[in-house]
Amino acid sequence: MSKSIIKIAAVLALSIGVVSCMEQKEPLTKEVIKEVYKPTDVQVLKAQYDLQVNLFSKNLKDISDTEADKRINNSNSLAWIAGHTVDIQYNLAMLLGQATENPYAGQFGFGKPFDEEAEYPSLSQMQRDLDVLIPKISEALSSLTEEQLDAKAPFPIPFPEQTMRGLYAFQMHHLGYELGQIGLYRKFLGKSAFSYQ
Repeated sequence: MSKSIIKIAAVLALSIGVVSCMEQKEPLTKEVIKEVYKPTDVQVLKAQYDLQVNLFSKNLKDISDTEADKRINNSNSLAWIAGHTVDIQYNLAMLLGQATENPYAGQFGFGKPFDEEAEYPSLSQMQRDLDVLIPKISEALSSLTEEQLDAKAPFPIPFPEQTMRGLYAFQMHHLGYELGQIGLYRKFLGKSAFSYQ
C-alpha cells in the first residue's frame, strides 16, 4: 500500500471519528463515566478487602518464621505485624457477625506491645486461620445494607465519619498500613520488592 493511500485512509478515519463525536448528544465527561459505573460503598469496601488480604498472603509466602522474628531496630517483628493483622481480621469478622472468638487477642489485641519473650504463632498457622476468615468476611461485606453502613460506630474511630461505613473504611486503611510495613520488611530481609502480581 502506497504512502498516499495510507494518508487518505488516516484522514478518512479521523474525519469519521470527528463526525461521530459531533453527533454525540452528550460529551464523554467524568460525570458520564460515573453514570455508567457507579460502584456502591459495599462494592468498594469488598474490592478493597479482597485486594488487600490477597496481597497480605502473597507477600508473606516466601518468608520463614526465623526471618519473621527479625526486627528493624526496636520495631515490631514481622511475626507480630502479621499476628496483629490477623487479630484485626477476627475483630472485623466479629463486627460482621462471622466469628465469636479471637485466639489472637491475648498476644496482639488492642494496646498489646511486642514481647521479646513471646512465642508467636507461625506464619503458616496465621495463614490457615486467615484463610478461614477471608471468605466469611468478604461475603458479609458484600451483604451489607445502606442502613447497616449508616449505623453509628460502636466506639470512636480516627475517621471523619463515625458510622459503620467509616469503621469499615478505617479497617481497609489499617490493612493497607500493615501491607506497607510488610513491604519495608521484605526489603530489610533482602527479598524481592512487594508484589501486586
